[in-house]
Amino acid sequence: MVLDNAQDYVLERASAWAEIRESKKKETVLTAQAIGIEYFQLGTLREECLKLDYKGVYGYLPKSFIDNYDFKGIQSFIGKYFEFVVSYVDSEGEIFAANRIKALEVLGERFWKNGKVNQTIPAFVRGVDRFNAYLLVNGVPVVMHRNDFSHTFHDDLRQILFIGDVINVKVTSIQKPNPDYEIAGETPTEEEAQIIKGHVTVSAKALEVDPLTYISEYQEKSTYLGVIEKVHLEYGIFVRLLPRNIVALAGFPPGTNKELLREGQQVNFKIQYIDKEKRHVKGLIITPKQGAYNQAKGNRPYGSR
Repeated sequence: MVLDNAQDYVLERASAWAEIRESKKKETVLTAQAIGIEYFQLGTLREECLKLDYKGVYGYLPKSFIDNYDFKGIQSFIGKYFEFVVSYVDSEGEIFAANRIKALEVLGERFWKNGKVNQTIPAFVRGVDRFNAYLLVNGVPVVMHRNDFSHTFHDDLRQILFIGDVINVKVTSIQKPNPDYEIAGETPTEEEAQIIKGHVTVSAKALEVDPLTYISEYQEKSTYLGVIEKVHLEYGIFVRLLPRNIVALAGFPPGTNKELLREGQQVNFKIQYIDKEKRHVKGLIITPKQGAYNQAKGNRPYGSR
């Protein structure tokens, strides 16, 4: 058994080295996991790199060749998987150097040629702010607004997505590059730039089941179990109605202790009205625990008049 495992190891490394050399020769795209961060020196160049594990062979992906995007740091990339093309092979040292930017170019060319609307593709999160996720979809840069992330409202995508994450998205439109397009002025407008470089839109929300499909199971003036999803000082309290996870909005109940309105807290939610066209469900939070809380604090006895 030990001999068999050793033979398997030798065969796997031999196969890996064949694929690594093939990538160096023909720019084929490989994928490996980042297992650490080390400094790697090639000639006079010494740079911080992601250390890759490709089928038992170690490689180095320099920070400057991860992406054209300006990353503040690469600590969050440990454990993630990266596409790359091999740029240098050291057979004696049994290591290689990788270039992800080139791999993204290869993948991008392939996507513009073969990409289709409605296909589902893994997207790499290269950046995120409150309103947008900056993605790479098969090498093509894409900006996805938070409204396309989920049927559930998220005030700040930075609380949900992190650089290096991979999420599945559905391609909703493709406008292939037209580098010969003539612009009206000296500098292309944003719309003209999209025509020249190409433009893709995607949606993660399109892969979800819309919770409002089940809105007929709920009635106005009735009360249901919910979970506080988000407490927002400007908009109010977002409550996820169980079991269908429809998100409803409530104002702040007057006189209610804030300890009873924490995110994740179960509450009773009374629906005031449902607007199917605008996709709004609004109501009131009822806190039956408030009386017990007052009694414990020495206030008016629970149930007294």
